Formats: sequence, structure tokens, C-alpha cells
Amino acid sequence: MIVRIVVKTRIVSICYPYLALLVAAFALTPFFSYQASACFCSSPPIREALALADAVFIGKAIEGDKEKEEAISNGKTIVLLSGRVRFSVEWALSGVKRSEVIVITGDNECIDIGNYAKGERYLLYAQGNEDHGFFVRICSRSKGISSADEDLKFLSSLSPKTCGVRLHGTVDHASGITITATDAKGQTLKAVSKEGHYEIEGVRANVEYTVQAHLPDYFQKGNANPQKVRINTCGWANVGFYLVYDGSIRGRVIDTDGNPVSNALVELTPSGMRGFLTDRSAISDWQGRFELSGVDPGAYLLGINIITTPKKNHPYPPTWYPNVATRQSATIIEVGPGQKLSGYDLVTPRRLAERAIEGTVFWSDGRPAAKADVYLSPSTQPGSGAPNAVYTDDQGRFKVTGYEGIAYYVVASSAPNRGEPPVLKWFYAEPPLVELKGENVTGLKLTLSWDKGTLRDFFEKKRDQQK
Repeated sequence: MIVRIVVKTRIVSICYPYLALLVAAFALTPFFSYQASACFCSSPPIREALALADAVFIGKAIEGDKEKEEAISNGKTIVLLSGRVRFSVEWALSGVKRSEVIVITGDNECIDIGNYAKGERYLLYAQGNEDHGFFVRICSRSKGISSADEDLKFLSSLSPKTCGVRLHGTVDHASGITITATDAKGQTLKAVSKEGHYEIEGVRANVEYTVQAHLPDYFQKGNANPQKVRINTCGWANVGFYLVYDGSIRGRVIDTDGNPVSNALVELTPSGMRGFLTDRSAISDWQGRFELSGVDPGAYLLGINIITTPKKNHPYPPTWYPNVATRQSATIIEVGPGQKLSGYDLVTPRRLAERAIEGTVFWSDGRPAAKADVYLSPSTQPGSGAPNAVYTDDQGRFKVTGYEGIAYYVVASSAPNRGEPPVLKWFYAEPPLVELKGENVTGLKLTLSWDKGTLRDFFEKKRDQQK
């Protein structure tokens, strides 16, 4: 039972064949869930489930290509149907006119329902058609009749005279964007977004509209193409537009001799953001050129490896624009709406040579800490670097790679019952600051005595000192 996650337009189409009789039409029957799935999602509201479904109907599972008997509680057994499952249709809200339909099950439990219980009745929100068969996704609100009271009560309350039609949607978080809906005769309705939402009044049922967001020039146009919608009686259409600013920053990465540097990681981060968050990043090409596109208006810091720690593919020291070694000395770059900046060249020193740091991690009682995490956090980026962790061996020994010329905090952590859930508490060692020069560093001894809060405060203080 899964719904399509990426949906720009949602339309609800509703018919009215004696809906008021639905709630009382069926005796409550048990609904069995026969699939143990590692996939998790939440079912959409009823209106949105209707919008995503090509057909909504109640049917009884009769037979399938594959039938399997399975024991359930109280010594009872059921027959599970899969493959092409034949359903007798007992009531159809939309998309079905025949008395029988085929529902096709899937092998991927994260996409389709895998089986149905023979003889059970279901309310199905399905995709597909009568000629080629229907599919029912997980989290589509499809369910057994015994669990469908809320849905049936809602459907029975609908009236074509009172429910009306609706055309609304989102425009990210933007205000002041004009949205128009134009029919085939050229008649246009419009609304203006407020805090990212809009609703167009006066739309009519059973009319096709072209819905368009009229964007200022400082937005990219390709992400807000016009969309066609047709709203049936009592239908809701939700048309969303994803906006991307057309701002950009271009430049080159060169070495101290003026030669182009390829494969350098250029990063952009908001100047007022504490911690280390990349807003945009790019890799320099063979001529050293880079371009950061889709940049929102704001104040930024630019540089090489200023968020991501130097690594084998990008072995360059953190360098902030305009070619300084610390965040405090970096120049803030202001980007206006849709502004295109160029000439932001970065000069990086030579590629860094690899150096090793070796040591041992202990528990506070002196025992070696096997399988502890150890990672290097550059002193210019205190607290970053965790994804590059290595594990200690059975004797608590570790060897981690850094780069010459960079000072690192060596961070170690583990839990006493690691690998045996539940993990109750993690411990950390006070991170020593190690500067890598011409030789490898050996003989470090780290003791796991800090809690998570102490480590967090340690790095918070280090980051505050860099302001």
C-alpha cells in the first residue's frame, strides 16, 4: 500500500452512487496485515488519498495467481492471494464500472501490497485502470472494511451541492507571487501568495485550467512550469511550485604559481550560521573553474574545504575567501536576489601530504576500549569530521589519517554495551589537539570519561573562540 511521494498536482474526483448507504452496508470483518515490512510512512488525509488514486472502491478478494495457506492466531488459517488477484466490486466511488477487477500485487514490500486475504473485503485507493489492472501502494489509506469507518463516514457526508471545488497550493515560502488559472476560453483567475500559500477563488468543476506561477526574473524559471488540472465535482486540486533563486557565484581555484587546481571542493556557508552547514558546494574543473548556482539572497562565506575536512580526493587545506586560513579573517559575500557574482578566485597552497596519528583508547578503569570510534576534527572546524571515523581494534589501538600542516582534535567515543541494544550511554575522551608536521604522531592515550554534554560544551567553546 504506498503513494507517490513527489506530487505537484493533486486532484480529487468524486461520484455519488448512494454514498449515504455505505457506512451501514458492510458487517465489520477483520483486516489482517500479513507483511512484516521495514518500510515506514504515514497515510495521507482522505482528500489527498482520493487525489492520488485513479480508482476508489470496495471489493472482496476472490482468487489469485498464487494462493498460500498461513496459520494465524487461535489455530485458524487464512489463504493469502498474490499475483493477479481478482476482486468482486461491491461499491465504487470512482474509476471502476465493472463488477470485477484485477489488482496486481508487487514483490517490493516498500511499494505495493504483497498479498490479500481470500474472502476479505477491502476499501482500496488504487492506481491504474480496469483494462490493465490496478496497483495498491502502501500507505495509500487502503485497508480492510473493519478499519475503514472514518473513511466511509467522510465519503458518505459529501454532497455535490455543498462540498464545492478548490484550487490551492504552495509556492515554497514566498509571498507576493501571482498565480493564475486560465481555462480553454482564455478566462483567467488569479491569486497572490502569502507566506508560501495561495488559493484561487471562483474555479468551476469539470473545467481544465492551466495553472502558472508568474515569477520575478530573480527566480529560475525551469522549476515552475505551468501545470494543467481538471477539477471534478467536490474535487480539490493542490498545485505546488518549487522556487529556486537564480543567484550564483563563479570563480577559479589556482595554486600559488597561478596554475589551475582541479578537483578542489569549493563550499558556501551562511555567515551567521553557527557550526558547519554547507549551503552550496562545487568541484573545480580541469581549468580550476567553479560555479555555485541556485544561491538564495543572503550573506555567505566562501572557501575550499571550509566545511568538509580534507580527504584523499580533496587534499587541500581549509582556505577562506579571500585566501585566509581562518573563519574570523574571511570576507562576507553579500548575494542579492538573483545576483550573479564572478571573479571570486581562491588560491590554495600545495596538496597536503598524508600523516598518521596512532594511539590507544581506554575506559576510565584502564581497560582497552575495543571498537571505539576515533575521528579527526580540524581545529578550524571544531566538532566536524565524524563521518570519517575509524574503529579501534581489540586492544583499543587506532590509526587514523590526517594531513600535514593541519592541527586536529582527536575525538574518541564508545558505549559500554555497544552492539547490545539498548545502548544506554556514550562516553567520550577529552580531545587532545595534535598538529601534524613532518612526522607521524604515535603514542596517544585517550580515556573515555566525558559524557556527551561535556564534549558538546567543549566544541561550543572552541567555536565561540573563532567568532
